[in-house]
Amino acid sequence: MACFLIGATSPGWCEEGDALIGSVSDDPYDVRTYLRIIRSAKDFAHIGTELVSTTVHTLTERGYFSRHGETSRGINEVGLAFTCAMVIEDENFEKRGNPIHYADVTDEMMRSCETVDDAIALFKSKEAMNPAYSVLLADARGGLVHLEVGNFGIEVFRHYTRDNPGAVFAVNCYQSQDLEVFNAPHTLLSNPENNNMARLQSGKQLAEELGGSLTVKGLASILIDHTNSERDPMENPILEGWGFSICNHGTRSKDDYPDEDLPWGTVSAEILQPSQGIFWYAYGWPCGAQPEHGDQIFQENSWGKFIPFALTTNKKDAAEVTPLTTPSGKVTGFGIQHMAFRVHAVVIE
Repeated sequence: MACFLIGATSPGWCEEGDALIGSVSDDPYDVRTYLRIIRSAKDFAHIGTELVSTTVHTLTERGYFSRHGETSRGINEVGLAFTCAMVIEDENFEKRGNPIHYADVTDEMMRSCETVDDAIALFKSKEAMNPAYSVLLADARGGLVHLEVGNFGIEVFRHYTRDNPGAVFAVNCYQSQDLEVFNAPHTLLSNPENNNMARLQSGKQLAEELGGSLTVKGLASILIDHTNSERDPMENPILEGWGFSICNHGTRSKDDYPDEDLPWGTVSAEILQPSQGIFWYAYGWPCGAQPEHGDQIFQENSWGKFIPFALTTNKKDAAEVTPLTTPSGKVTGFGIQHMAFRVHAVVIE
């Protein structure tokens, strides 16, 4: 999940005063997200994305940082939402003790936490975790938090409430003073060769231009931004073939799709609206463009719009996973049932 994240809350940033968080999910084009609902008899249900490999090799076999069954972005039935972006840590530092797996924490969070304060307490109860991530949290009460978590500790980088408005932006590196020293050098914001600062600056500028009137549609307009798309993706030192814009059209500019050194780009985009219990999902490039090169596989299925899905909370006797979309971008019959028909899909021209 080499991603860009954005969040904002309260009047002064958001037109309706409620917290919103959004993200693009950047991965090799043969690793896709799909949307599903997870229910259980005792815990909170949630709606969220899962990453899956479309090759004969699983994520685990490929050595991928996300594991089978992990929710990568989600919102639960009481309105706690999260999204995240991986952080690449400097391997020259000795890691602490025996860190807990990040997915174990987010799984517990979706099942048991109601507010961002609950989630902070859960994360802070752990000394360290692996892999490392920047995490955005938002809740139905207007809470908004930017956490940084990894092998060297847990930090609350930003924390806003309905009475304390603010916006947060995250890319693929630590920003907090205590953790930034643990970034891999080629990922630092001070390194102009990578795409971290380019995407961060684009997102901040676009949010400021909206002047306190951020809405779902405004957030969507940021997530389809193509500033810096003219830069060569092969010159990115973090991952060759991964581009420099928020809506990321990474490519090796070739028509073959190799087994190694895969091009990375935006395989989906997400907006989470806790106050309404809605997960806005866009498969592929949210801008809806068609592929320019053969190595941008599956992107011809890009929706070009954010479709709202709502969670129903009927309990089950046992855990149940219900797919709402497929890894190739089709909406399932269950997905149609869970579309929030009281609101319309957001299409950005």
